[in-house]
Amino acid sequence: MSAYGGYSTTSYGAQGGGDDGGGFVWGSQGGSQSGVKPINDESLRPVTIKQIIDAEPAFAGDASFRIDGLDVKQVTIVGMVRAINPQTTNITYKLDDGTGTIEVKQWLDADKAAATEASGAGAQAFAEEDYVRVWGRLKSFSNKRHVGAHVIKPVKDFNEVNYHLLEATYVHLFFTRGGVPGADGNGGGGGGGGGGGADGDSMFVDGGDGAGYRGYNPKAKKMYDYLHNSGNPTEGIHMQVIARETGMTIQDVMAGAEELLSHGTIYTTMDDETYAILDR
Repeated sequence: MSAYGGYSTTSYGAQGGGDDGGGFVWGSQGGSQSGVKPINDESLRPVTIKQIIDAEPAFAGDASFRIDGLDVKQVTIVGMVRAINPQTTNITYKLDDGTGTIEVKQWLDADKAAATEASGAGAQAFAEEDYVRVWGRLKSFSNKRHVGAHVIKPVKDFNEVNYHLLEATYVHLFFTRGGVPGADGNGGGGGGGGGGGADGDSMFVDGGDGAGYRGYNPKAKKMYDYLHNSGNPTEGIHMQVIARETGMTIQDVMAGAEELLSHGTIYTTMDDETYAILDR
């Protein structure tokens, strides 16, 4: 994966749908494309669906959104097609990537559709329960977000699904915590959000082991892992037992507990020194 500036070029083609891979489904995105746009404004961003759902509007009444503090308009997502709803002017797909679901609208171009049908290549390239990659524009209509697809391509290698999640993770960390030390690239984009990952802006749905995704400090993570691996008894485990079993000092346990309590990950049970993980 190349260093991030405008984002990356990948072997799986996440940078866009311009290659000649088969199975593309083309759509029409109306509106003028004239005028020079800032690079960050139109850069293609690999994201998870949860990131789209959690994205903040850049300006009131504007169609642009912000993810990790940056304006995002063009996105690429990979997910399973859960439903297909063909209509006269567009086809609406419901995509699920494991972090959430979102509608993807493919507007039909009458001229291209006629040419495709005439060439005998009009068969749908994918069906429900198939994985696809979508390149498109993040949009909102009646306070409901969707992706206006430029290109939809079936995924033929399941490694692309895993690769996309890794790439989306890399970009998220790049902008929230800065680039890899010593790597060629400006990590300043994430300078203002060094702790962003710890404040509930996780890009993935919490799967129970949420401490692993939130950037907790080593003391909190060690304490959480012990509680989790101990079966998380409902009566809780006293801090002295945690300290003895993990080799931590009482001060370290108290520091870890303070962070976990502040995020609502654990709670006190029999007294203020006995803890258990909060089941969600």
